[in-house]
Amino acid sequence: MLESAAPETAADDRDEFGRPKAELSTGRLLAVTAYWLAITTLMGALTFSVIPRLVESVLGNSNHPLAGLAVGAITTAGVLIAIVVQPTMGAISDRTQHRLGRRKPFIVAGTLMDLVFLAFLAWAFWNELYWPFLIAVACLQFSSNFAQGPYQGYVPDLVPSHQVGLASGLLGGANIAGNLLGPGLAILFITVLPGVLGFPEITLGLFVTIGLIEVVTMLITVIWVPDRPAPPNEMGLLERAKSAWGTDILDEKDFVWVMVSRLLVLTGLVTLQAFAVFYLENAHRMGPDEAQGASFPVLVLMLAAALISSVPGGRISNRIGRKPVLYVAIGFGAVGGLMLAFAPAYWMVLAAAVPIGLCTGVFLGVDWALMTDIIPKAASGRYMGISNIAVASAGPIGSTIGGLITFAVALFIADRTVAAELGFRALFVVMALELGLGALALRRVREPVRAGAPARTDEQRAVAA
Repeated sequence: MLESAAPETAADDRDEFGRPKAELSTGRLLAVTAYWLAITTLMGALTFSVIPRLVESVLGNSNHPLAGLAVGAITTAGVLIAIVVQPTMGAISDRTQHRLGRRKPFIVAGTLMDLVFLAFLAWAFWNELYWPFLIAVACLQFSSNFAQGPYQGYVPDLVPSHQVGLASGLLGGANIAGNLLGPGLAILFITVLPGVLGFPEITLGLFVTIGLIEVVTMLITVIWVPDRPAPPNEMGLLERAKSAWGTDILDEKDFVWVMVSRLLVLTGLVTLQAFAVFYLENAHRMGPDEAQGASFPVLVLMLAAALISSVPGGRISNRIGRKPVLYVAIGFGAVGGLMLAFAPAYWMVLAAAVPIGLCTGVFLGVDWALMTDIIPKAASGRYMGISNIAVASAGPIGSTIGGLITFAVALFIADRTVAAELGFRALFVVMALELGLGALALRRVREPVRAGAPARTDEQRAVAA
């Protein structure tokens, strides 16, 4: 049953940091994170399997000099739209006075648009049409971020300070689960079932399944997550949209540096997911189907380590601070990247997936908690939407950097096979470098007071940083 819209929470129901005081049940926390599973399942399937397979079908093989750039072009086209849409919709939702609340109307509308564009994507994929496929991805980024921008306001809206670590860990877990489920479904429907059942049309079941996951998680959000209209305000729709891009956001220095750190770290972490199949084909001499199958255990190990570490990482950060935990996580990721760069055999690829998974799980949970600690709570949709520019940008930037590196190596080495191997190995050296730069950016962040710790003055916070 839908919860009735209540007046905006009174000021005395919030703590000195602007967070609500009322504790959420575990069931309610899980409901808050449910829709994130749908978002990451969709994007996980596209990034890990659907986009590379489409590019390979169009170009003929993965060692084509333009393969990396073709992948980067698809992801970049979609994400440029996402970068504009997500913060804008988040800011609009901050001041929306709908009877369902400030966030839910956009989540419902975005999901319905997703279903339409998923059908378009399925058609383009089935017919191996590169440019229509690129347009479909861009449309999906629009509709998905139409919902995602407002949705991200829920943790700052609803979660009290002492539950931020747990809630952020659960969101990180949902993110990881979606990044496992999406590629798993893609491999099942694109590689396994067509061969077992003998008819290729079963591939289209991937897009139907993703659509069902979106509808179910949207309904969980609409039915069980509390929401309420924004306080009365006189801002029109255009004025609210423009407010997302005000330069006042640059005055929030801690927020800006967390953004920079997040972008660098996630750009590094996306490398394995975006190029795992091509890396195995070229660095370890596997065929396309063999690489597709061999990439899944790598992803399972990585995401299993991430799932195990995400919630504990969030809890530990509540006790000792966000930054120390993030530094340790980034170190694990850099070690894993270097292992992949020099891996002599497949067993070492599997081993490298574990530290990368630990980095991913802890970073996704704790970085989210740090971001929600820092942002102004009254404009949580706007700030969380802006913050997710780093998340949205990481994929295309990582893919584009990867494509440029492999293309550049191919220019200097005549033997295409050798050039492809060296190029894809070099990606993971760059990954370790990106993670290190992310850690350096994090040093500039003044971490807010931890839940349960005594408040600190600005001078004490500056010293602590």
